[in-house]
Amino acid sequence: MTDINSKQYWDYRFTTDWVSAGGHGQTRFFAMLAARLMPDWLKDLALREQWKICDWGCAEGQGVDELSKWLGVATITGVDISEVAIGKAQASFPTRRFKAQALDDLDDYDVIFSSNTLEHFDNPFDVVTRLAKHTKRFLVLLLPFQEYDRIPEHFFTFDFGNIPVCPVPGFAAVACRVVDAAKVNINYWNGKQILLVYARLSSLGDTRPDLRNFFIGDDTYEAFAQERSEVIAQQHALDRAQFAEQLARTRDEQAATNAQFESALRNLHDVRTERDSEKDKLARSQETLAEREQTIAELGQANAGQEETITELKEECGALLAEIMVLRACIERLRTEREDCARLLTEVRAMADGVASQRDTMLRSKTWRLRSAICRFIGRA
Repeated sequence: MTDINSKQYWDYRFTTDWVSAGGHGQTRFFAMLAARLMPDWLKDLALREQWKICDWGCAEGQGVDELSKWLGVATITGVDISEVAIGKAQASFPTRRFKAQALDDLDDYDVIFSSNTLEHFDNPFDVVTRLAKHTKRFLVLLLPFQEYDRIPEHFFTFDFGNIPVCPVPGFAAVACRVVDAAKVNINYWNGKQILLVYARLSSLGDTRPDLRNFFIGDDTYEAFAQERSEVIAQQHALDRAQFAEQLARTRDEQAATNAQFESALRNLHDVRTERDSEKDKLARSQETLAEREQTIAELGQANAGQEETITELKEECGALLAEIMVLRACIERLRTEREDCARLLTEVRAMADGVASQRDTMLRSKTWRLRSAICRFIGRA
C-alpha cells in the first residue's frame, strides 16, 4: 500500500475523488472554523504587521482563499506536497500564492497554519518539531479532537492528555479552543475540533496572552458559524455543480477522445498491416539481396580467377609479342637479304649476258680467224 503521507498518494487523491468526496467544502469549512477560533489579538497582529503566513497542507487552495478573506491579509502562501493539488489551486485562485514543497524544504514564515493534517501521522509532534524550525513566531494548528472512532486515514487521536504545552524547546501554547463542529455542520465534520496556537517565546515581545485564550467552547460562536457554514455549503454545492458540469464536459471530451482513439486504433491496425506487408517485402528483398550478395561473391571469386587467367594471357601475349617482334625483325632482315639477292641476281644475269656476249663475240672471232686460216691454207696449197 502507498504511504498515505507520500506525494504519490495525494497526487492520486487530488486526481480522482477529492472533489466528489467534498474536499473543497471541507477545506473551506475548516479554514473558517480556524479563523473564528483564533484570538483577536493574533488576528490583529497578523493584519497590522502583514505577516508572512503559510497554509501547510493547503490541498486545492480553498483554505488559503478563506483565511485571506477572514484575516484581511494577502501574504498567505499555500504549500502542499502534491503538485497536482498546487496546479489546481493556482488555476482556481490565480491571485493567491501556492508552492509545491516537501516539509523539510519549506521556506521560513512568521506563522505556519495547518488544518487537519497531523492526524495522518503516527507521531504528529515529530512533524510539529520540523514545522517549528520554519516558524519565526507562531504555529497554529486545527486538529480533530477526541476522535476515538477514527476514519481510515487518521492514525492519531488528540486529547488533553497527549497534547503538550511545550512541544518544542522555546515554544509554548498561548491559546487553546475547542468547538463541536458537528453542531455547526455535521456534513463537514461529525465531532470536535481543537485550535492550538503555539508561540516562539522569544518572539512574543510585548504580547502577553492571558487565560481567556484557554477555554473549552464558544457558545456565542455557534449561531454565526451555522450561518457561515450554510454559505460554505452553498459554495460547496456550487462547486459540486460546477464539478458535475465539468465532469459532463470531460465525459463528452472522453467520448470524443475514445472515438478518436478507436479511429487511431483502426489506423494503427491498417498501418501495422501495411507494415507487416512491408516487412514481408523487406524480408523477401533481404533474401534476394543475400542471394545477390552470394552471386556477387561467386562472381568475385570467378573474376579473381579470370584476372589470374588474364594475367597469364597478358604474360603469354607479351611473350608472343616479343616473338612477333623478333619475327618481324627476321622478316625485315630476310626482305633486305632477298632484295640484296635480287640485285646480285640481276648483276649475275647481267654479267652472264656479258659473258655470253663476249663468248659469242669470241666464238665469232675465232670462227672468222679459223676460216681465214683455212682459206689461207687452201690458198697456199
